[in-house]
Amino acid sequence: MGRLNSIWDYIARHKYLITITLGVLIIGVLDENSVMRLVSLNIEIDEANQTLEEYVEQYKSDSAKIHEYETSVSGVRRIAREKFFMKQDDEDVYVLSTDREEEKEHERVK
Repeated sequence: MGRLNSIWDYIARHKYLITITLGVLIIGVLDENSVMRLVSLNIEIDEANQTLEEYVEQYKSDSAKIHEYETSVSGVRRIAREKFFMKQDDEDVYVLSTDREEEKEHERVK
């Protein structure tokens, strides 16, 4: 009985410290909305915002290119040359391809 009384005396003397410690542990670590989860979610939000900024910059760049292509004849000519391999009468077009090298590498892997 003496040991049980000493435990109760210890708990009675330090009840506020024990309550605060348990509360901090529950809120900081064990709870669904814990501080650790809050920090990890903030990191995810920062990464998503960074990705969003990259996409916005890419969108602005692509929009400027589209506007250039729609408004100028030289832009249309450049697209025709780059994408569709078209040429003017006085030009020669050489297409360099690495398709065969990729096929050989793919066959080696098999």
